[in-house]
Amino acid sequence: MSSIRHILLVAYRDFMQRAKSRAFLASMIIIVGLVAAVGPLMAIEMRDAPAYDIGTIGTQPSNLQPALTEAARAFDRNVSLTPYDSIEAAEAAVDEGTEDVLIIDGRELVWNEESSLQLASIITAAIHGVNRQEIIADLGLSSEEATRLLAPPPLDTRTLNEPDPEAGPKRVAAYAGSFILYISILMFGQFVMMGVMEEKSSRVVEVVLSRVRPHELLAGKVVGIGVLGLVQLIVLGGAALLTVSMFDIADVDLGALSLRVLMWIVFWYLLGYGFFSVVYATLGATVSRQEDAQSVGMLPVILLLPGYFISLMALENPEAALARIGSIVPPLSPLVMPIRASLIEVPLWEMLLSIVLVLALTYLLIRLGGRVYKGSILKLGAKVRIRDAWRAAGQ
Repeated sequence: MSSIRHILLVAYRDFMQRAKSRAFLASMIIIVGLVAAVGPLMAIEMRDAPAYDIGTIGTQPSNLQPALTEAARAFDRNVSLTPYDSIEAAEAAVDEGTEDVLIIDGRELVWNEESSLQLASIITAAIHGVNRQEIIADLGLSSEEATRLLAPPPLDTRTLNEPDPEAGPKRVAAYAGSFILYISILMFGQFVMMGVMEEKSSRVVEVVLSRVRPHELLAGKVVGIGVLGLVQLIVLGGAALLTVSMFDIADVDLGALSLRVLMWIVFWYLLGYGFFSVVYATLGATVSRQEDAQSVGMLPVILLLPGYFISLMALENPEAALARIGSIVPPLSPLVMPIRASLIEVPLWEMLLSIVLVLALTYLLIRLGGRVYKGSILKLGAKVRIRDAWRAAGQ
């Protein structure tokens, strides 16, 4: 039987074993449910504009209510006015939190503790607008004269470069992609490590190795669980797109989300997973107990975190020096490069160099990790040092 067939058989076994597990199915249902629930919750939040409760006492400007409603509309808020007969009752309502602010005679604002800049701006704009209208009426200005006074014609403007209509959706997709890449690589890399450790501790690996070589077993696990991770990535992406398409969330235009952005996320997930899964599998072969797995599992996390943080920096400035370096140098590049490629046109030489470096390092890691895997996979008991596993593989 060929080596490729061995790898595919191991991959199929690990894929089905994980896909049928209750833990995986439950996590998929929960995650997809949470993603699907975000849309309705955000749509309800945006549809039901929160209202400011405003108390009034004394003589107020005429038409204050419609002026406040118009000013609050600019902030997607509503206002509710409640008149009071006494200053004591009005201040008590503010102190108890029933009212957000109290307007006294259209000149003074009374807050409980700290003032709200947004609410203060709404009230100030409304009262000033009403006062201007009264002054215009007193001066006897016509509507055309009042318009020229209050709203002069805007200056002519032009731009040297047309704005990118995909800029907003690209940024949303890049941010979501950065988070999904980090979580997916972390989750399924740990699946690989736990699978290797469980087979080693239960001695199932001895039976498997009687039919396949250690590097075939290692490659099969990486491929099988990697395909499962890709399936989950596609399912989560589909749930997110469905949620965005059903509800108007943050003005995200799905039509502006190019296929290129989504393809970059999937492509770099495969590269990133391939690299980190070999690290996880190699480390998993050196331990047999859960306690030891938690300690050795921190090494891939330490390698992942800098890339994730730099990818967030690349969201703000994809041309920054640190973002450019991080998008080229592995193991940072699987998390940083898809962000830059989603937002800007990355030079071809940078893209090719990044891909070549991560593939070369992954190949080198497979060769080195395969030897460590071979030397440690059959050793039970205490944690095996990488140096001892390396020596054992050469014997």
